[in-house]
Amino acid sequence: MVSMPSLSTSSLQHKWQVVTRTARIGRDLISSRYEESRLPARFRPSSDDDFIAAAYFSSDVHSMYQLEQWLWPFEQLRDALIRQGEGDAPFGILTRDARVAQRIAALTDIPVRFSRLTAGLDSFFDAPRLRVVFYVNQATTNFQALRFPTPAHVHLSHGESEKVSMISNQLKAYDYVFTAGQAARDRITSTLHGIDAEALIDVGRPQLDRAFSVPEEWQRFAAEAPAGPTVFYAPTWEGDSPSMSYGTMATTGVPVVSELLDAGYRVILRTHPRTGLLRSDFARAVESVRGRVDAHSRGFVDTSSDVSWQLAVADVAVAEMSSVAFDWLATEKPLVIIPPTDPRAEVLRNGLIDRAVNWETASGVALVDRLADAADRDSGSLSAHYLGDTNPGSQIERFITAARQVMAARQGVLGDG
Repeated sequence: MVSMPSLSTSSLQHKWQVVTRTARIGRDLISSRYEESRLPARFRPSSDDDFIAAAYFSSDVHSMYQLEQWLWPFEQLRDALIRQGEGDAPFGILTRDARVAQRIAALTDIPVRFSRLTAGLDSFFDAPRLRVVFYVNQATTNFQALRFPTPAHVHLSHGESEKVSMISNQLKAYDYVFTAGQAARDRITSTLHGIDAEALIDVGRPQLDRAFSVPEEWQRFAAEAPAGPTVFYAPTWEGDSPSMSYGTMATTGVPVVSELLDAGYRVILRTHPRTGLLRSDFARAVESVRGRVDAHSRGFVDTSSDVSWQLAVADVAVAEMSSVAFDWLATEKPLVIIPPTDPRAEVLRNGLIDRAVNWETASGVALVDRLADAADRDSGSLSAHYLGDTNPGSQIERFITAARQVMAARQGVLGDG
C-alpha cells in the first residue's frame, strides 16, 4: 500500500487562497461586465469634460475603500479650484470597474467616469486642461495611465504606514509623491536609491480634518453599555504576500477581545474590509471575534463608513501595522501595536513597532498592562514625526496648497502658465 504524502498547513492555505482568488476573480468579472452593460451614458468620458485635476482608480470593489477615504479631500480641492475660477467641474474621477463607478458616484458629487478599454483613457487624458492626476494605490494598471505625459502624476497612497508596500520602487514612476510627514520621507529616501527627494511633498493626512458625526448606533450603545474606558481595536488583514502578512487576527483576535472585555473595557471592533478574503483561518477569526464582541454588553462592532469618530470617542487604540495606527497618532492618546506573528512579514527597523508600546501573546504580559504602559508614553512627538502639524485644518490646507503648486509647475513646463 502506497502512503500519500500529507499536506502542510501552509500548503493547504496556499491552495485555498488560489481557489478562493480564482473564484472571486470569476465572480467579479461576471458582475462587472453585467454592470457595465447597464451603465448610463453619463459615465463615459466626454469631449465636454474640462477637468484640470483628476483621480485615477483601476482597482475593483474590494479595494474601493482606498478611494473612498480621499473623496472629501478631493471635494475640498475641487471647491478651491472653483473659487479660483477654474470652471464648474474642475475635478473628475476615472474608474476601470463599472461597479466602482456606480458606487463612488453615489458617495460624491464629483463627476465619475468609467472606461474598461484604453480608448476611454485616451479621451479622458486628452482633456486639454488636465494638469494633475492622483493615484491612491500601486495597482499595476496605474501604468496604463502613467503613459500620458501631459499631466503631472501624483501618488497619494491610501494610508500612511510602514508596510513594505509603502517603499515600493514603483514610486519613482510618479512625478510627485505626497507624503504624510518626516517619517515617510526618511523611509523613502533611505530605501529607494536615486529617488528625487524634491518630488516628495508633505501633506499630512488631510482626511483627518473632515468634520464628522458620531453614529447614532454608537450613541445608543454608549448610553446603555456598562461604564468603562473605550478601546478602539483595529486589526489589519492577512495581506496578499508573505512580506505583507502583518495581520495576526487568526491567532490573537479572540485573546485580545476576551481580555479587554473581561477587564471592563468597552471595545469598538473595526476589522479591515479585506480580512478573510484570501485565508480561511482569517475568515473564521473575523466571524468568531465579531460574534464575541457583538454578544457582549461592552462590545460594539463598527460598520460605519470611515475612520474618524472612533478617534474622538476612544481612550486608547490597539492596532496592527496599518494606516489606522498612524492616523491614531494625531489624537496623541495611548497606542498599543500588535507586531506581526508571521516571521516572513517585513518590518522596518526603528519604526512605529519599535517606537510605540507593543504586545505579543508569547510575551506572557497581559494586554491591559501594556495599555497602562502606553499611557506613560509621549505620543505628541510621534504624531509630529509621522504627520507634522495636526492642528485643525492644517492638513487639508497643505494638501490643497501642494496640489496647486504641482498644477502651476506643470502649466509652467507646458508654457501656458
